[in-house]
Amino acid sequence: MAPARPPRRDFVKLALAPAALPRAGAAPRTDEYAPDNMKVATRLNIRSATDEDLLFLRQLGMRWIHAEFGAKAPYEMIRSTQERLGRFGIKIYVGVMDAYRSLRIQLGQPGRDEDIELYCTFLGDLGRLRIPVAKIDFHPANTYTTTMVETPRGYTAREFNLEDFRQKTEKQAFEREYTAEEIWANYTYFIKAVLPAAEKADVRLALHPDDPPLAKMNGVAKVFIDESGYRRAERIAGGSRHWGLMFCVGTWAEGGGRMGKDIFEMIQDYGGRGKIHAVHFRNVSSPLPRFHETYMDDGYVDMYQVMKALRQVRFSGSIVPDHIPALAGDKGMNRAGTAYCITYMRALLRRANEEVG
Repeated sequence: MAPARPPRRDFVKLALAPAALPRAGAAPRTDEYAPDNMKVATRLNIRSATDEDLLFLRQLGMRWIHAEFGAKAPYEMIRSTQERLGRFGIKIYVGVMDAYRSLRIQLGQPGRDEDIELYCTFLGDLGRLRIPVAKIDFHPANTYTTTMVETPRGYTAREFNLEDFRQKTEKQAFEREYTAEEIWANYTYFIKAVLPAAEKADVRLALHPDDPPLAKMNGVAKVFIDESGYRRAERIAGGSRHWGLMFCVGTWAEGGGRMGKDIFEMIQDYGGRGKIHAVHFRNVSSPLPRFHETYMDDGYVDMYQVMKALRQVRFSGSIVPDHIPALAGDKGMNRAGTAYCITYMRALLRRANEEVG
């Protein structure tokens, strides 16, 4: 026979008992905003963000963003954006400006020095404004999605199916194919030019892997498709502390066993050496050859274990939800999905801080 439930007034007494309340002046069990803690953030398109969007982020308790500026970001634009965000209690942790994505840079075409100079100026401006990280990637001919699918939970997400890509979608993107060594040469030229600017500005470059991690797409080789690519890139950077990873958990999950090191080995190695500068925190249904993106609690990776691993190596950079699927009624910046992800990440971080210390 089940024990009788105590009267409701006894629950109230228990809830108000001194043992259930924190001691006056006691430190919080976790402090998301401590300098040595992870910085839960979100990606934000600066050109389309409204003041209502920023108020929404403030209401979520957001303190940090990855600011996506688009093709051009002169100093005054970055400064005024920083001031505007500041009125909502928000700071920029990662700056993204698309000059590095120039085909003249990534395919080694004439005129690349002009685009590199533009990007170096951007890095200098970030440094003047004390924005610590800039994101880069190097995949000029990607296909990210073969179709959109309705997931078992009823939200719509992007899917990549390797068979469909090879049979229906793949095409030669440019006038000729580009080999891996050509792409490596173009990347090396770029990083050797911009890394000194990053070091002078004290801005860390965070290199995103190729998504999806396939050796060639649309006639162009991809080189950041597994751990060996990062290892070679680190050698090219000469061990500079201003070079590191934008570690995309979702991309690594897409690759599964083909990545050389799994998600946790990457965190232990690169994170343990301070080489992870920021994190894209997302999940997928399964590894290649076919996957669709999911909410963090709906994929095959245990995202709490990822959060815990990041805390174990004392990662203190920013961590953002990425490619957030839309929920019913969501428009614009996908507020419901963003709120869901941020709340979930905060819960994981709190638990990881309690467990790891």
